[in-house]
Amino acid sequence: MMSEAPIPTRRNFLLGRFAAADPATQPSTAVIAPTCLAFHGVACMSCRDACPTGAVRFALAVGGARPWIEADACTGCRECVPACPVDAIHLPAAEATI
Repeated sequence: MMSEAPIPTRRNFLLGRFAAADPATQPSTAVIAPTCLAFHGVACMSCRDACPTGAVRFALAVGGARPWIEADACTGCRECVPACPVDAIHLPAAEATI
């Protein structure tokens, strides 16, 4: 059984029952495609350097660093998208509205 969002009344607000946020208004999280240069052994960290919140992270792995996105830190600002030389980063929700 799915729980419905509470009606935004003063009582619900005072009791901490806030209306559920609309997923369409939530910022989307960047996604790194397999075409990323770092996945192919090339030392490129352009996306990390462009990210103002530090959401693009690199984990050490055999063969070089592997990029990943920290979803809690990603604001969906799209600063990393034009920084990628091979267009390996995209934001799924942003592309759907274009």
